[in-house]
Amino acid sequence: MKVFFSHASEDKPLVEQVFLRVGQRFPDIKGWLDKYEILGGDDLIEAVHAGIESADKFLIFLSPNSIDKPWVRTELRKALADEINGIKPEFIVPVKVGHISQFPPFLESRFYIDIESKTEEEWMLDIYSAITRQKKETDTPAANLAFSVQLASDEPKAAMVVFEPQFWAEPIGFKITTSKKIESTVWRYPAFKGMQQISISELKGDFEYGIRIYDHNIKPKVPFVMGVVFGDGDNPRANITKIAPWDGEGGEQSMRVVNFN
Repeated sequence: MKVFFSHASEDKPLVEQVFLRVGQRFPDIKGWLDKYEILGGDDLIEAVHAGIESADKFLIFLSPNSIDKPWVRTELRKALADEINGIKPEFIVPVKVGHISQFPPFLESRFYIDIESKTEEEWMLDIYSAITRQKKETDTPAANLAFSVQLASDEPKAAMVVFEPQFWAEPIGFKITTSKKIESTVWRYPAFKGMQQISISELKGDFEYGIRIYDHNIKPKVPFVMGVVFGDGDNPRANITKIAPWDGEGGEQSMRVVNFN
């Protein structure tokens, strides 16, 4: 598939990098860029028109430099005529570079690719999808539950595991496995205030600690914290070998009334 790269000369450094990266990433895309196509002695107008005629897609880089350039407008008029006449449907693909206060009237309704607001991977896939007319593949879902292991501010031998959902609630049920013997444990949930009756399952072993709190969920922006304290060691975080969800099976179940500060 052949693609014509229309641009202002002031934007050539950026456009050339896009041209080279697209060609390298997608060998089935053959770009047409004046720098590599027009030779000394060529008729400029004929060469450009031939390039547009042979192209399957027309990428126009719209920028403060190109928006009023007569030469760019000439190329765009030629591409637009081919599209309007039905010769090449969906021929023109606008790519925005920099701030533009107003698009050309005949491109105002077009969905454009804003290259400066995207990563290289994002704009590369957007351009490829626009050229091939293939819809982008759906992204792999991000994990909803994030966790981190931190040192306790008031206990140098303790490691605190902080759990926080990103988008929606998660059950409160986690298990920590360690490489060193656990001396004591603690858990905290800021959402619990005052007197609470809670149903829990708890697992306390020499090298594992699990807590499952039934009928409650952990919500975004309200982290749940589990802490394990070791007898010795300079880096308690290194003693944690595994962190996993836990359904409470195998733990000691109980109903408690707890007063939370």
